[in-house]
Amino acid sequence: MFDSVNGADFGPPASLLAWFNDRMPSFPTRRQWVVVVLVNIVISAITTILVARVLTRPMDVAPLPISTPIAAATATPRAAVVPTATPAVAPPVAPTPTPQTAGSTPTRPAPTPTSPPAAERANVLISNVNFPGQRQRESVVIANAGDLIDLRGWTLSSPRGVVYTFPAVTLFRDTFINIYTTTGADVNSDLFMNRTEAAWLVGDVVTLSRNGQPVATYTVK
Repeated sequence: MFDSVNGADFGPPASLLAWFNDRMPSFPTRRQWVVVVLVNIVISAITTILVARVLTRPMDVAPLPISTPIAAATATPRAAVVPTATPAVAPPVAPTPTPQTAGSTPTRPAPTPTSPPAAERANVLISNVNFPGQRQRESVVIANAGDLIDLRGWTLSSPRGVVYTFPAVTLFRDTFINIYTTTGADVNSDLFMNRTEAAWLVGDVVTLSRNGQPVATYTVK
């Protein structure tokens, strides 16, 4: 700096900067300051994160055991067993035979009535005669409107001498069976007379009999 009054120059000497640099050779440079600042920032960030984790970490507290009250065992009273007296069963008394006097006739026991067999309650009838006079097509239809019945030994006949005897076949309730004049193999619903000519003609009276007793008749139309 220059003093205009006295004409003296008070500015720093020209070698002041060199003197300062010689006295302080270790003074940090600009690059070093930047490195120091970055290091401080990193350390501060790590410290902040660690502190935050420590403060926000939940405390591991072991749960307290829950005591369960033990119910007192109660004794179940047993029912008293009362012995039951078994009634004595009297032995069967044998019937006393009635003494027979000389010359008397022994008495026979009366027969016990029994219900008639199911066949007696069957309601069997001749329902129809189809295509009379045509051997290949004609047939007699037997229907049962009562209990089931075994037709074994029953006969189907006409006044002209036609006789057909039923084999072992059962006719159930509310069912029917066909008796064909032609030849064929018997099944449950169809029987065959195996004749070479027609059996039924218009005007014939067809009779269904059991043990020689007529059960039903039908006039061929």
